[in-house]
Amino acid sequence: MKEMIKNTTKHLLILSFSAFIFTFIVMNLFYENVKAQAQTPAAPQSFTAVADTFSQSVCLTWQYDTSANPYADGFIIYKSTAKNGEYSFVDEVYSNYTGYYTLYDENIQIGVTYYYKICAYVEDDESYQYIMSSEIISDVVQIPLTAPVLQSVTAAQSHSVIIKWDSVSYADGYYIYRSTSAGSGYTLVYTYHSLPDTSYLNSWYFDNSLSYTDKGLTVGETYYYKVCPFVNYNNQTFSGPFSNIRYDIVKINCTTIKKASSNKKRTNTIKWKKVSEADGYIVYFAKKSDGKYKKLKKLKGNKKLTYTHKKLKNGVAYYYKVYAYKNINGKALKSIEPETYQKYCDYYTYADESYESRHQRIFRNKKITKYKSNKQATKNMKTITIKVWDINSRGKKYTRKFYLTVHKNIAPSMKQMFKEIYKSKEKFPIHDIGCFSWRGDSSTSEHCIGVALDINSNENYMIQDGTILAGSFWKPKKNKYSIPLKCELVSILEKYGFSRGFWGSRKDYMHFSYFGT
Repeated sequence: MKEMIKNTTKHLLILSFSAFIFTFIVMNLFYENVKAQAQTPAAPQSFTAVADTFSQSVCLTWQYDTSANPYADGFIIYKSTAKNGEYSFVDEVYSNYTGYYTLYDENIQIGVTYYYKICAYVEDDESYQYIMSSEIISDVVQIPLTAPVLQSVTAAQSHSVIIKWDSVSYADGYYIYRSTSAGSGYTLVYTYHSLPDTSYLNSWYFDNSLSYTDKGLTVGETYYYKVCPFVNYNNQTFSGPFSNIRYDIVKINCTTIKKASSNKKRTNTIKWKKVSEADGYIVYFAKKSDGKYKKLKKLKGNKKLTYTHKKLKNGVAYYYKVYAYKNINGKALKSIEPETYQKYCDYYTYADESYESRHQRIFRNKKITKYKSNKQATKNMKTITIKVWDINSRGKKYTRKFYLTVHKNIAPSMKQMFKEIYKSKEKFPIHDIGCFSWRGDSSTSEHCIGVALDINSNENYMIQDGTILAGSFWKPKKNKYSIPLKCELVSILEKYGFSRGFWGSRKDYMHFSYFGT
């Protein structure tokens, strides 16, 4: 009996212990389950992502309910370039129990679109694992590329158009779109890949503009263009805003003026190259290179390639443009803008004539600067007849003739110059005048090439440091043959490019020369 009671008691103890163990396990599992559910935090609220262009960053803000239980231990932020794309870690922010949070992400690229995702978390006290809330995804955010400025669309040679625009910082390239209508129908015609960025350089010194030539277009058609920048990031391309729209009509090639000359006084004759597809040419001129151009003549057909501009003023520069044109729908469509051609009316010599022009006029060869012999020089001379005024023994002025040997290429200028001197009110008297005089093959005198004048040599001496080298005196107030510093004679000589022989301390009052030596 005792043994039965003992065994029964033993069995009861075993059953009680088993029940205790079972109860402990069940309660512990229940407790763990309750504990895990209690630790799942609420999701953040009012999550926003705003681009800050000034700081080139994205400002992230959110709120969290301070009464939430459990209150989040922190927040983890991720980002992606696509809403359903692969997100990467941005930062972890710990709780501050104020309920308001701000984070700046500065690791972004201009022009790329971003989405941000945030989760609240609590850390398990035993496993040290994060228990995450549900995810909140922001709206798309971007610091956009600057819209490029399309500077110009200009018709160019070979039925093409040149598009020119300002570069945009951070852009890796540009899409160029074209249409035959301003408002619609644009198609991508070219993808322009940028060279290394130079936008940081001073725009007043460096030209940061870019250009593209669109070729093979139709003459008479108007094309519209706009440009869109883009950036490359993680094997993706992100486009920026479009530029303004510009346009131009495609034109035929321009012609080039190949030669101009003043074969007759007060004229310029210009000749230009033929443009095979032209139906004619239009000649314009102006008195300033950037002045207003006036139409001189419209020439029909493609055979006449020359025009003579008349009634000009000697020594004045004229500027010419010759447009080719093609008849499109009954109207003359002018060619692309031709180059400006400057031509002095230079049948006669003139005051502001360049040294190069003077040299070309006399020698016709850049390599020649003087003649080697009297024989060679004489071949280039010509004797002209001029009329001048002189004073007779009774003190009255009368006409006399001189036969003056001068360089043949300035003979017309000499004739005109002395014609004006003779007709002037001053009627300056000349009793002695000379021009060509061979003075040896080693001489550099302009008399050797027939472009220097000595007038009234005795009364207009050459002097240096008080020593008279030629002539006798110079007394313009007392002697009528002495040439004053200022008078009509001097003005007319200077008008035709002949300057007086003043060289520092040496003064040659009789001497007037074309090259100034």
